[in-house]
Formats: sequence, structure tokens, C-alpha cells
Amino acid sequence: MRFPLVISLLLFLLSGMAQEPADTVSPPPKYWKDELKHLRIDINDTVTHYPKFLKFVYKSARWVTKALYTYDTTYVDGFDNTWRFMIKNNNWFDSYVGHLAMNDLKVRMTSNVTSKFGGHISYKGFGLGYMLNFRDILTGRRLDNRRWDGSINTSRLSLEWYFTKDRSEINIHRFGDYGKNGWKSYRYDGLTREAYGLYGYYFFNHRHYCQSAGYGISRRQLRSAGSFLLGVHVSSQDIHMDFSSLTDEMKSYLPDDNYDVRFHYHDYCFLVGYGYNWVPRHRWLVNITAIPSVGLRQSHKTSVEGAKSMFSTNIRLKVAVVLNRKKWSYGLNIVSDGHWYLSKTHSFFNSSQDINLAVGFRLF
Repeated sequence: MRFPLVISLLLFLLSGMAQEPADTVSPPPKYWKDELKHLRIDINDTVTHYPKFLKFVYKSARWVTKALYTYDTTYVDGFDNTWRFMIKNNNWFDSYVGHLAMNDLKVRMTSNVTSKFGGHISYKGFGLGYMLNFRDILTGRRLDNRRWDGSINTSRLSLEWYFTKDRSEINIHRFGDYGKNGWKSYRYDGLTREAYGLYGYYFFNHRHYCQSAGYGISRRQLRSAGSFLLGVHVSSQDIHMDFSSLTDEMKSYLPDDNYDVRFHYHDYCFLVGYGYNWVPRHRWLVNITAIPSVGLRQSHKTSVEGAKSMFSTNIRLKVAVVLNRKKWSYGLNIVSDGHWYLSKTHSFFNSSQDINLAVGFRLF
């Protein structure tokens, strides 16, 4: 009779051990205040307890991240570093070509090359850069050329903005019959240009194509891919040419005694373009992007033809070559922005050419 009693006692002990095993401990709950105190906030964390409002904010942020920053990882690779810094050398010059007034006064002019150094810092898809002309600063000269630019880039969308103010010597290569039979150059300082603009466009093949891989250091294109672009372009151009300082011979080519010519207008355009990332070999990337735009042009009352509505045509071309090695990136890119002022009396095309050299480092 004792044997069943012993068996029952053993079964009771085993059942108690099964219910409360000695090596199992429930994890303590995680609260957002503690995570914030120890700087452990993670947007992808689904365990931490949050108040209703913060929970909604985090769910929205996770949705935005998935919608705007997701790529096919067989085509585009992201780096773990969220902060990045670039040292840049920017070299740019402006060119002007066309004809003025009814007598078809042909002009062709270029500015001197402006070389600037500066930096660009970015956090994930947000970036801001600034360039300085150290030559003018060191020599104490007035800063004639200024430029600011910034960008926000995601897998689906890109926003780029800029502001430029130039007043430098202009080289006149053609002015009526001047320079017609040979390459001549006359320098004068009577031209000023102020421009600003915003580009915003959507990438259709956003899972396979990464535009910022060619112009930033946050991601790397692994396989060749291209994408059509669709968006808007808003800009302003104010080009003021004072020809009063020209020689009497060159002034004789002007259609009248008006030595002051100004093209001042605002553009509101739709753009359709195409970009292609070519990966010839591991770590290397070549990008080519063409973005023409058409829309409405509204000239200012101070412009050469006064206030009027016109048809607007512009084009932007971009080329980039990038080499990625561990945390370092080395890049060369060329960006050209062209604006064509076309009316019954004038045909004037001005463009800005930027040549950028950059060395980037992914911080942490």
C-alpha cells in the first residue's frame, strides 16, 4: 500500500516543478521614460509601452519609414551610419548665349570660374550644405558670389533647393560683329545674376533605383537600374546687363541707346525626366539624369519686355561618378541648369555649370 503513496508524491513534486521552473523568469516590462533616460529609443521597437499619443506618433513614423525609405536590398544597400559629413570643392561658371532685339544682336558670354570649398552634413534623408570663397575672404574682397543649397531625399521623393547671387567679371566672346571672325574676349563687370529655385520629383522605380547613391553617401547602388521622374520645378531668374561700360565700338552694335537689358521672370513648370544608375563593377557607380521641364513663365514689370505671361522651357542635366570604400566615399558630379527665354524679340539661353568634387565619411 505504500508504493502508490510514493508514486503520488513524486507526481505532485514533478507537477510543481513544471508549473514554476527555476530557470524561467518573465522579462520586466519596458517603459518609454526609462528607454529615453538611457537613450535607447528605437523607432522599430514594438515592446516598449508608450502613451496613446506617442504610440500613434511611433506607428506613423514606422509607416513613413517603410513607405519612403524602403528599397529592394538586392539593388540598393543602405549604410548603418545615420550621420554623414562631406568635404566639397565646388567649381561653377555661368554662360549666356542668344540674340537680343529685332536686329538679331548675337551675344555669347561666359563668367570666370568660381571655386569654393565647404561642407555638407546630413542626417538620414535630410541634408544641408554651405560653400565659401576663401580667396575673397583671405584677401578682404567683397563677396561677389554667394550660394546656398539643400536637399531632402527618400526612396520615392526628392526635394532640392538653391539660391545663387553672382556678380563677377564676364568674358564677352561675341557681341554683334565683335568676335564674328575669330575668338576674342572682352572683359566687363556689368552683369549681375540672382536666382533661386526648387525641384521636387517622384521616382517611379523607387525600389530598384536610388538617385542619392550618385550624389550622397547614405546608400550604394548594387545593380544597374533606371527610373522615370515626374514632378514640379519652381524658379526665379533675374539677369541684369548694364552695357554702359562697353567701348564705343561695341555700343554701336546695340539696337538703340538703351544700354540696360534685364531678364527678370518666375517659372512654374512640370518636369518629366529619366535617371539611370550604371554599376560597371563593385563599389563603382555612374549616374546620368536628364530633367526637362515646361510650364508658365511670368516676367516681371522690370524685365526687358515688361510684365507678361510666356511659355517656359528649362532643362537640368546631371552626371556623377562615385567610388565607395568602407566608410569613405569619393565622388565627382556635374550639374547643369539651363533656362531659355524665348519671345518674338529675344532668344536668350542662360545656364549654370557646376563641377563638384567630394570626399565623404559616414560618422556613426
